Amino acid sequence: MPSDCLWHESTPPPPTGGGQIPERADVAVVGGGYTGLAAARALARAGVSVAVLEKESLGAGASTRNGGFVLPGFQLDMAVLVQRLGLDRSRALYQDSLASIDFLKALIGAECIDCDFDQGGHITVAESPRQYRALAASSHLLNTSFGAATTLLGERETRHAVGSPRYCGGLLDPLGARVHPARLLSGLGHAAAIAGATLVTDTIATRFRRRGSRTVVESSRGRIEVDQLILATNGYSGPFHPGLRRRIVPIGSHIVATAPLSNSLAAEILPGGRVVSDSRNLLHYFRISPDRRLVFGGRASFMRASPARLRAILQRDMTDIFPQLSNSPIEFAWSGNVGFTRDHMPHAGRVDGILCAGGYCGHGVAMATYLGDRLGQHVASGVPLPAVAALDFPLIPLYNGHPWFLPLAGGWYRFRDWLSQ
Repeated sequence: MPSDCLWHESTPPPPTGGGQIPERADVAVVGGGYTGLAAARALARAGVSVAVLEKESLGAGASTRNGGFVLPGFQLDMAVLVQRLGLDRSRALYQDSLASIDFLKALIGAECIDCDFDQGGHITVAESPRQYRALAASSHLLNTSFGAATTLLGERETRHAVGSPRYCGGLLDPLGARVHPARLLSGLGHAAAIAGATLVTDTIATRFRRRGSRTVVESSRGRIEVDQLILATNGYSGPFHPGLRRRIVPIGSHIVATAPLSNSLAAEILPGGRVVSDSRNLLHYFRISPDRRLVFGGRASFMRASPARLRAILQRDMTDIFPQLSNSPIEFAWSGNVGFTRDHMPHAGRVDGILCAGGYCGHGVAMATYLGDRLGQHVASGVPLPAVAALDFPLIPLYNGHPWFLPLAGGWYRFRDWLSQ
């Protein structure tokens, strides 16, 4: 899709990052999204010299192109997580997700970032009785074993919360929130710059090598010698670090936004203004923007498709869910990469000796910011990394940067969605 992102239209620009690469610094961070900028802010605030290298503009990837959902939990269902790791480890991981939201709220307040943060809740909706039973089981597990306060919604309650005849029930998690993602990124970039981080944009990190106890990072604009290197490239990881690239698959997520809706139509579609996603493997997610547009996203295609085709798929799906929008034109359409891992969990720690964080699987707004901050604090003062750092970060078999298997995975997930009806 064309680079026609709604969030870019109403956002003060982040720092330009046009500075020269210093010859030396304590830390280099590759990647100027939420993770990289949060790490740089934490390091600079601790008095550590840090330079961020970003191949485009700050936040050019998923950090300014996502739907602006702030969600507790993970992409992986908690019941599956408990089955894999046991209840105690799963509780520690779930607490990481809650800590990430608390951290994000505190950061926005401390830095006075104007980003429309609102913790009005997140609803997961079900299209079939089978999906609804799965939501009921999830609600029971979260409330009884994880201390959550989710609410199971019946068909009538769901219809009051989401103005579509398509859903037979839903699950409300009051901790879910929404944010203007690009304004958040811009504010975080300015906070890192004010703290003293050097931000260098339009710079491609090409390779790194050890020189004694230090690391030399080479780039398209020169080289820098550092004590520590942090990788924060997530769904945009390239050949710079092959080990990380083999662990994170970039999957395209596509979004459209309508023309501004009338007050009455916006209230009919989402009267509570919450963020919503469905229970499908090939999910849809939607919300109302600050200027009353419906922002509607999903995995429109796992195969190569033209921008017009992707836009048409999402518009068709949107009007299937909300027939009342059949006459509402699409004014914005854009795409971005979501970083997925083999185990569908985020990761932080060392890969082949290099610190990194990524693989947020669509739950990255809070978690990426939180893990970036914790990486920075870990380097600056030895603060322990969160529980996700103890997870094994698995390689993806037969994968070396080209996700040849995505069309097959898309077909499998469509089949599973069909079975769940």
